[in-house]
Amino acid sequence: MNYRINVFEVKNSDNNVKAYANVAFGESFVVRNIAIVARKDGEGLFVDMPSYRSNEVDINGNPVYKDIANPTTKEFYQELTDSILKAYEQRAELGKDGLKIGNDSTEPVFNVSVTTIDREGSHTKGLARMYIEDSFVVQNISIVEGKRGLFVSMPAYKNSRGDYQDIAFPITKDFRGKLFESILAAYKQEKDRPREAAPKKEAEKSHDDGFLEAGDKDTLPFR
Repeated sequence: MNYRINVFEVKNSDNNVKAYANVAFGESFVVRNIAIVARKDGEGLFVDMPSYRSNEVDINGNPVYKDIANPTTKEFYQELTDSILKAYEQRAELGKDGLKIGNDSTEPVFNVSVTTIDREGSHTKGLARMYIEDSFVVQNISIVEGKRGLFVSMPAYKNSRGDYQDIAFPITKDFRGKLFESILAAYKQEKDRPREAAPKKEAEKSHDDGFLEAGDKDTLPFR
């Protein structure tokens, strides 16, 4: 897989986050705000993928956080986190060019899956996952009914100024078109697929597997 890592150091931080990394896949799709964190025991650093607070709680009643974007294989997890930590250690000499893995800027191969939503009063009609080369997944992609029809909303959070900022998104017009067309086509196919009616409780549960709806972004407790 071909990707580029850029690291942005946190100045005068009051917490243990030392820097944030952006990862651009094939110069076509970027995942931002991957945290580089100092361990509490002072023994080195670790990489924390962007996450959100789900509706679940653990056995102690504490909220459960789930990744928004993350590697899906052990091998790529190790490769990516090692590369991010390497980029952090070499950030001064790498500069704005960042750390490049691979020599090709070809668009990444991807596929998508969609879960439809039929919830009264909700403008969110579906939720999608995007898989990049079967090694990395981006979740919480919303299919929203707007005044002009359906559109795709990438996972985002509200910053301290009250502005929304995307966490993962296409960075070229061509790739954006391909991705959004694929998501909407998958939604239509899933919507039109015959299925047996599920019991209400089970149907509701199936739409609450860790996704955050577009309309709930104000509550996203992002780092």
